[in-house]
Amino acid sequence: MKKFLCLLLFVQSLFLFSQQLEKVLPLNFKNTNDLFQVVEEDKKQVLLFFRDKNRVLTVKFNDKFEVLDSISSTRPPKNYDDIVGYSISDNRYYSYWSTTNNKEITTQCFDFTTKKVSLKTFNIDFEKEKPVKTITVNSIFYLITVVKSTSILNFYVFDDGNLTKKTVDLSAHRFLSYDTKTCTLWSLLNSGTGFEGALSVQNISNDTPPSLTFSANKRKVYANGNALFFTFDNNKNFTQTITINLNDFSAETKGYNQPYLQSVNYVEDESNSFYVNGKLIQMKLNENRLAISVKDIAGNELKTYEILKDKEVTFKNSDIIQENGSINRTRILDKSNQLLRKIYYEYPSMSCYYFNDIVYLTIGSVSLEKNGNGAMYGAMFGLAGVLIATAITSNYSLANLNSYKNRKVVYINCLFDKDFNHIDGEVNKLAFDKLRALSEDKDDLISQSVFKFNSKLYFGGYDKKEKSYKFFSFTD
Repeated sequence: MKKFLCLLLFVQSLFLFSQQLEKVLPLNFKNTNDLFQVVEEDKKQVLLFFRDKNRVLTVKFNDKFEVLDSISSTRPPKNYDDIVGYSISDNRYYSYWSTTNNKEITTQCFDFTTKKVSLKTFNIDFEKEKPVKTITVNSIFYLITVVKSTSILNFYVFDDGNLTKKTVDLSAHRFLSYDTKTCTLWSLLNSGTGFEGALSVQNISNDTPPSLTFSANKRKVYANGNALFFTFDNNKNFTQTITINLNDFSAETKGYNQPYLQSVNYVEDESNSFYVNGKLIQMKLNENRLAISVKDIAGNELKTYEILKDKEVTFKNSDIIQENGSINRTRILDKSNQLLRKIYYEYPSMSCYYFNDIVYLTIGSVSLEKNGNGAMYGAMFGLAGVLIATAITSNYSLANLNSYKNRKVVYINCLFDKDFNHIDGEVNKLAFDKLRALSEDKDDLISQSVFKFNSKLYFGGYDKKEKSYKFFSFTD
């Protein structure tokens, strides 16, 4: 281990033999496993957690990828399967490990002031509740559960090595099921589809442009300052939302009508939504028409757009693109009716990304994975494994990158100004698009990482042949 650490601490800058290859970290893994990262933009530093079956190594870098410090320790006992989240308090970094049955969470604290590593275990009784989400917001880790057959959420708050429990009772609020009947929040969360499992909520982050795979989920949650904004599109006529203030755990619910769509005999409509920068974008479609509505948080309609099967899409800035399991395997579709048909018969989705006051909106759909696994997380794990299934919370951007693999994806790219007025012109390739293309060519790299840091997007991976960890950088 000493030799391993010495190699790690000797970080060399590269003479650029590739424009994108930015740094190489000499490293000799014997048992390579996953890693995750903690980015602190305010401190201009990033912390990488390397782990294998025996050890955990934390390495702190500055914005030039020079090693600032490192701590090594044994990993928690083997019954703790994976890291489900993290939190930060001053110079102390906490990783949270869960058992398969989700009844115990151990926190491993790396104190970079004292150079000590400590473990603390919390026993949580989930007899009458089920976990639905793990998420870190403003350096605090939250485990969110729903009490069975109720509209009560429990928030387990992990902050500076301590655990507190907060309860949000939404029993007085009205929720609607897919068939527009009054239901509990439990029922809303406990309904699965062929795409997403029951008792799961997909978090959406703007660290990287959210994939159509992530945003195809009907239940999503967005961190908005120190609040969580939940959206539910189980009902095809309404988007239902819950806003939880994480300062005082007060809650507000609201419903937003989906765009009007003239019904077609024997055809069931589809719908979804996406929230970004205080605006809710909704889509409703059938085989003949796709309607888009942009609303502010108060519910005022700001803009509307539509796609008709027999007309050219006036607000698209790209061809109609179909990916067949890879960004390197694409075909161009000619007609709007092909776009509508493929979106309608798969899983409709929208993804939105802001850059330099320009809105990049992608409209399309994704298929199930070709191997038939269905939802990426949740459904294949069942109820007992939901918390472990969401362990990629710490590796959101990597999971986002890999979410298109083995899927058929159809989409158009559109450009708008900040008021959602359409802008003419070509869509420039974003850093994430360049990263996707490179990652498919570098599939021999293992223990991959993806993170946004210091205005750049980074892709990292371990090269077993060269015994080094490589970092590639991309800019929009």
